[in-house]
This record gives sequence, C-alpha cells and structure tokens, in this order.
Amino acid sequence: MLRPKPCRWFELITTRDDLAPVLETLAATDAVELQTHERRAAPLVIGGSEHTLEHFHDLAKTYQARWPAQRSGGAARIVDPGATLAARVARLDAWRRQADPLIAEFERVAGQQATLADVQRVLEADPALLPEPGLLGASGRFMVEARLYAVAARGQASDLPPDVLQLTIPGGDEDFVLVVGRVPDLGQADDMLAARKARRIAWPADLRGDAPQAARDVTGRRAALQQQRVQLERELQALATRHHLSAALADVAVIEWLIRHGSEVSASERLVWVTGWTTAGDEAALSAPLERKGLRCVVQFPEAPAGLEPPSRLANPPWARAFEAFARLLGQPGRDEADPSPLVALIAPVLFGFMFGDVGQGAVLVLAGWLLRKRVPMLVLLIPGGVMAMVFGVLFGTVFAREDLIAPLWLHPLQHPVTLLAAAIGLGAAILLGGLALNGVQAHWRHAGRQWWARDAGLVLAYVSLLAAVFRPAALWSALAGALWFAAGSMATAVGSRFAALGAGVAEFVEQLLQLLVNTVSFARVGAFALAHAGLSVAVVGVAEASGAIGYWIVLLLGNVLILVLEGLVVGIQTTRLLLFEFFVRFLKGTGRTFRPLPPPFAPSPQQPRSHP
Repeated sequence: MLRPKPCRWFELITTRDDLAPVLETLAATDAVELQTHERRAAPLVIGGSEHTLEHFHDLAKTYQARWPAQRSGGAARIVDPGATLAARVARLDAWRRQADPLIAEFERVAGQQATLADVQRVLEADPALLPEPGLLGASGRFMVEARLYAVAARGQASDLPPDVLQLTIPGGDEDFVLVVGRVPDLGQADDMLAARKARRIAWPADLRGDAPQAARDVTGRRAALQQQRVQLERELQALATRHHLSAALADVAVIEWLIRHGSEVSASERLVWVTGWTTAGDEAALSAPLERKGLRCVVQFPEAPAGLEPPSRLANPPWARAFEAFARLLGQPGRDEADPSPLVALIAPVLFGFMFGDVGQGAVLVLAGWLLRKRVPMLVLLIPGGVMAMVFGVLFGTVFAREDLIAPLWLHPLQHPVTLLAAAIGLGAAILLGGLALNGVQAHWRHAGRQWWARDAGLVLAYVSLLAAVFRPAALWSALAGALWFAAGSMATAVGSRFAALGAGVAEFVEQLLQLLVNTVSFARVGAFALAHAGLSVAVVGVAEASGAIGYWIVLLLGNVLILVLEGLVVGIQTTRLLLFEFFVRFLKGTGRTFRPLPPPFAPSPQQPRSHP
C-alpha cells in the first residue's frame, strides 16, 4: 500500500470509423493516459476543421443561451469527422435562420415584460403621490414632458436644473423619480440622473384611469405577454427538436475533443494507433468496456518503450486519500519511493490534536469539516484533526478553554510543561525513525539494500543510541559503533579512492546526524504550541470571569472563536511544516510523474490527478 503503482504501457489499434467512440469509452474508464512514441503513420489530422470550429464558436457566442443541453455522448460512429463537423455546423446554421425571428420576438416580449414590471412597481409604490397615469402617457403636448426613473433606494437627491420639477416616490430596493419640464431642460436632467446610475422607465402611452385601474391593466398585459413568451419558448424548443440540435452539439463536442487529442495518436488511411499508459491490470480489463459497446480494436500490453517514464498512481484506501495532498507538495512519489499518505493520515491528526487539545473546540472542527467537505474538499482534513483534538482535550482536561469541567486523564499542560515538551520530542523521534525506516525500505525497492545496510544502517544505530543515552549514558558506545559502521561502509562501497570516501563519509555522517538531532529538537514546538494553546485558553477564561455574569458568556464565546481561527490556522501550518521539513526529507524526493487520465469530451473542467483503489 505504501508503494505507488506504476502504470503499464498499452497499444491499441482501431479503425478511423471507430476512433471517436473508442476514445470516448476509454476516457469514461478514467484509466488511460495517451502518449505517442513510435510514429507508424502521420499524426491524426481532421482537414478543414479549423475554420468550421471558428464559425461554430462565433455561433456559440450569440446563440448558446438559446441552445438546448447537449447529450452526454455523440454519435455511435463518426465515419468522417471533418464531414460530420461541417454537417453539424450546417445544421446549426439552418436552425439559426429559422430561429432568428423567434428570438427577436422573444427578446421584444421580454423587454416589454421588464418595462411593465417597472411600471407596476411604480403604481403600487405610493398611489397618493403619483399623478394620474394617463397624464404621464400624454406628456409632450405643450412642449412639456414627464419622465420617470428608477434609482438606488435612499440615494442622494440630484441637483436638477431649476426649471425641472422633481418628485421622489419611495419604493423597495429602488426609489422612483418623476421629473417634469421642457425637453431641452430634461436633456440636462438625463445626464445628471445618469451620474447616479438611474434607469429610465418607458411609460406606456395608452395607460388610462387612476392608479388602481392602471395597475389592473398592467397585470393583464403582463399575463398576456407571459403566455406569448411561453408559446415562443415552445416554438424554439420544437425547432431545436426538428433540427436535432442536442445531438448536433454533442457530435461537435466529441469532434472538437477528438481534434484536441489528435496529436496524441497516429493514423493511416484506415487504421489508428492509440498508445499510452493505463491503470488497467491486463488487456481484458482495458478492452472489456470496448467489447461491451461492440467496438472493433486490438489491445496489447508490450514492454514500455525505452526512455519513457511511466506515470504512477497512488493506491490508498478512501480514509487516506485526502492526505495525498501533503506528499504532492513535494511532487508525485516515484515508483521506487514510498507514498506516505497512510502514515500521514495517522501522524498529521496526532500532531494537530497535540497542539490543539480541547474537547469542545475539536467538536466544532469536526462539525465544520463535515459541513464544508463538499464545498471545499480539503477541509475534510478538519474531521480527523478535530477528533484528535477532542482526544487530547480529554487527556488535558480542557473543554471550550475551561479546565474545570473534566479531570485530565494525563496532565494539565501548564502544570507540567517539562513533561509535555519531553513527550513532544519523543513523538518527533518516533516519526523521524519512521522516515529512516522508509528510506531503508526504498533502498530495497531500488535493489540497493546491501549498500543501505553497509552504510546508512550505521546512522540509524547512532541516532537510536544517542536517544537511548538520555536514559542510559552507556549507549554512547553504540553511537560510536554506528559512526564507525557508517565510515567503514563508505569505504567499502566507494568507487574511487577509499581514503577520500572515508573523509567524505565522516563529514556526511556528522552532517546527517546533526540534522536528525536538530529535527528531533524541532518537535519541541509541538509541546510549545500546546502550552501556548493552554495559556491562551486560561487568558480567555480569566478575562471572561472578570467581565460579569453576562459578559462572561460573551467573552468566552468570542475567545473560543478567536482560538479556533487563530490557533487553528497556526497549528495547521506547523503540522504541514513538520511533515515537509522533518519527516518527508528523510525519504521522499518526489521524482515520479502523475498519472493524468484522458478527460471525457463533456467534462466541465480539466480533472485533477486521482487515486485509484
């Protein structure tokens, strides 16, 4: 489980006619990455497609909002992609010529609906302030005109020309401004109101009666327009059905996708060679979905061509996949490198919980991670982190910053700081030993196990001996033996001068051992942050107790929110730092290449690298 699974090289031969459905089926399996190697024929080129696609995208800019949703798949066979593309775009052109009058009428009706909606809001705002609606429609008979505008509610009044009368009618989200004056003066008023981002309302000239009568008239007109709009939508839908628009759009999407990936396959007059990498176990597993669709092809799994680096996939159980992001911060683990994700799934929550021990705050983190896991997938990490925070909260006896609700199963951090720091350093030493062990395992995977035992095992012995010397000083002799082991191994495995190798080995041993010791002490920050968290909790409770009966709960609530936001962010950063610069550097180089599956033609966005069980 700790070793990434290298992908296998595959070669598939199919006909030109079956290429589109074959690639679409392979993309649906999420198990194929295309890569060309030996050119048996010319790269696949679909002639005449560039201008046709350009015209299609021009149509999409104007008409895409009126097109139906495309189907999830294209034609079962695309014999000639270039001719098919031209035919489908021609079908869209034919639809456009018949749809243009309907779309124009639809937009006219929609504009009238928007206008009447504004008019009705004006009529219902304050009928007592509004003049008779018929007078507004009859303006202009005596060189005097009335105009109505919608402006932001409670906005600053405009300084209009002195010969222009102004009346503001309060509304909901918008207020309505009625201005009356001579046409030349209203031109200046238009400019002044435009500066306030006012929107002019076109008042119907044939609206009569008082405000309630006019409102009923407008309601009837809007209902008639809505019926007309529904009828136009039905006609557009029927027109799209007659021209098989959904199928045409699906075929265009498949052909455009095929063109985009055409440089990754080779083709002759009748056949196409598809090559690349797959996560399928054997030929039968890869060809099974193709056979179910009756697609003609030949699949084989030969040796990968020399010089090509196979991508690798991480084979982790579901509970560890969210933690793959930590390893990928240094790059994709290579095929001879360990994937630490299952170990990180255990280590990261423990480190986080140690530094953030609180039962109540941990429960809040669990709840937040559960509620936000779909919107922000990375926040699912809050769930295991919050669970461990609750566990350490029980060990520390802390609930929502208070230490008087439950007794600690281990200790109160501020009462036993030395013990806490020593425990953090011990935890760090165990993590570093795990990294050294993984380095040894990787050496065996690279068939370099003998070299590791001859030299690097001495470093492990020296490190363990120095740790043991804290309790038993006699273990320092074992540390000396480890140093001699490393030096002798450097001489034994040297290619050139043995004396030069001895000097280099001694220098390397001292450097690596010092790094290990510094990294070990660095884990004291885990205990230090646990102390800081406890100190901040005590400070919050102290301020709350000094704030009175009502202020106590307000301060306690705000203090816990502050700790959750501030400490949660800092502790998360420190956990990541310890993993990257203390644990991963012992074994992980990130030399692998991520498996990037062929995206399906109807994918909304490029897919991220995935793990496969």
